[in-house]
Amino acid sequence: MIRRPPRSTPKPSSAASDVYKRQLIVQCNPSRYVHSYSSLGVAKSLAELNRLGETATKLHLDSSTDIVCNDIQCERVTKPCACKLAVALEKSGKNLREVDLSNNNLDVIPESLFENCENLERLSLRNNKLTVEAIGKHYKLRKLKLLELGGNPGMELTVECYNRLAKRNVKVRV
Repeated sequence: MIRRPPRSTPKPSSAASDVYKRQLIVQCNPSRYVHSYSSLGVAKSLAELNRLGETATKLHLDSSTDIVCNDIQCERVTKPCACKLAVALEKSGKNLREVDLSNNNLDVIPESLFENCENLERLSLRNNKLTVEAIGKHYKLRKLKLLELGGNPGMELTVECYNRLAKRNVKVRV
């Protein structure tokens, strides 16, 4: 007869044992039970957006270092720039529904945001250095429902611009 050492864990049939097993499984393999942002179509960087491709539905680049330009030939090298963002949106912007570019000191928005993001419903551009001219092509975003523009010192919406947005039922937060 083989003698077993005493159990240090509760009996397999007890509720405490089930909790212990779940904790052990989550500790050993957390990705099995916890969804990562990328598995939900949320990109937190331009590299993630490129990796997700057209499966990406949200892009959150709030206070992102991805916006800083590293291209020596660019006139905005070491400053916030839209060139890398433009390239990423051209490749992967088709199914984006939400884009957050807040707190990046941007003074321009890439054309590809207006050209390629046809399904965009929410656009947050808070706390940048944008003017009304930067969002001049907002009319191309047919599905846009919410536009957040607060904290942009040069952003003073004209009555005409505000009325155009209101006609399309776009909520504007300034």
